Amino acid sequence: MLELKIEKLNLGGQGIGYRGGKVCFVDYCIPNEKIRAEVIVEKKDYLVARCIEILEPSPYRIEPKCPIFKICGGCHLQHIDYKYQLQLKKEILLDSFRRIGKFEYDNIEVISDHPWHYRNRAQLPIQKNRELKIGYFKRGTHEVVNHKICYINQPAINKVVNVIRDYIKKSKILIYDEFQHKGNLRHLIVRCGTHTGQIFITFVTKSDLIPEILYKGLIEEIPEIVGITQNINPQRTNRILGRKNIHLSGRDYYEEIIDKKIFRIGPASFFQVNSPVFEKIIEKIKEEGEGHRVLDLYAGIGIIGICLSSQFKKVIVVEENSNAVNDGIENARLSGIKNIDFVVGRAEDNLNLIKGCDMIILDPPRKGVKKEIIEEIVRMKIGKIIYLSCNPASLARDMSLFIKGNYKIEKVFLFDMFAQTYHIEAMVLINLKN
Repeated sequence: MLELKIEKLNLGGQGIGYRGGKVCFVDYCIPNEKIRAEVIVEKKDYLVARCIEILEPSPYRIEPKCPIFKICGGCHLQHIDYKYQLQLKKEILLDSFRRIGKFEYDNIEVISDHPWHYRNRAQLPIQKNRELKIGYFKRGTHEVVNHKICYINQPAINKVVNVIRDYIKKSKILIYDEFQHKGNLRHLIVRCGTHTGQIFITFVTKSDLIPEILYKGLIEEIPEIVGITQNINPQRTNRILGRKNIHLSGRDYYEEIIDKKIFRIGPASFFQVNSPVFEKIIEKIKEEGEGHRVLDLYAGIGIIGICLSSQFKKVIVVEENSNAVNDGIENARLSGIKNIDFVVGRAEDNLNLIKGCDMIILDPPRKGVKKEIIEEIVRMKIGKIIYLSCNPASLARDMSLFIKGNYKIEKVFLFDMFAQTYHIEAMVLINLKN
């Protein structure tokens, strides 16, 4: 047993304290709290501990809204006042700039929206021991925590999950066991258009066998459901989706409205989890002017490029997921946009498209942008870069490369895309010097 003062939070939302020259990580703590903790993991240079008692609570500590908050791994910060959550995320981003990027930039604008019931997508693992469980994993485990209401999912998603729970029971479909690699039904994915109310369902199964009773009648019972699909993932893996989709009922897409434009989103296409905050991101990007040619790398279904089409004479979007590109082409057609080209491929395989651009949009996965892409942008002396990131560590690393390449950070925005969690979404505007 040890007593600690929590100094700050890390990128994973854990409290950090120090004892005997070692860093100590503790869940569900707040900076400046004094706690009594029990060590559960001891390594050469760090400790992991469990908080047993809060000796001096933070004035920002509040009662979590969700009764299973400390069990379920879906949220991490419900015990912290929301305004202070935003301040802590800003400090985490600043710390990443200093510690990883080796640069200073303090003028960060924080932008948020409603902190509850914002998620437009729920990807829920399914387990069955004595009872059927549909929910998120317990933090640090692969044990599903059953819940009937999630305070960050949209209410429509909660409603659909509870109805489908009964359909699963009636269907008697075998629930997948990841340890034995037996059973069939693995995940339930529910997506909802925040501005359209349209709901799309995906059942993830191990095999292509699926009882009709599992989905027949769902659309009639819940008219907001516009389509149902089956994704087949036969692999022994932690990856949720497999490569094959089978259309079961209704449409093979749902729709969402962003920037007054209708977007079709298929079952294999990525879409940001928080529509209102994503709209605020689009607004900030559109404020950054106009020009002849813009290149949108890691483009998904091309929403950013489509929204910029009225401000640039030519828009080029690059995305390696062919399903997302097909959605993007259809979305451009629906909006009557003709000055946009879609390219299927990896960003690093299309470096030739960088030359001649006025602005480049970078929205990479968590691992960040490949070094050769940054080097080519620097070599071509592109005037303006907008970099969207969901990982402060890779963002700080990549920003340091741009700074060394004669670029200057003009603006930094922190968008709270994932309220109540430790996840951070940031956008950086950088310009070529001189």
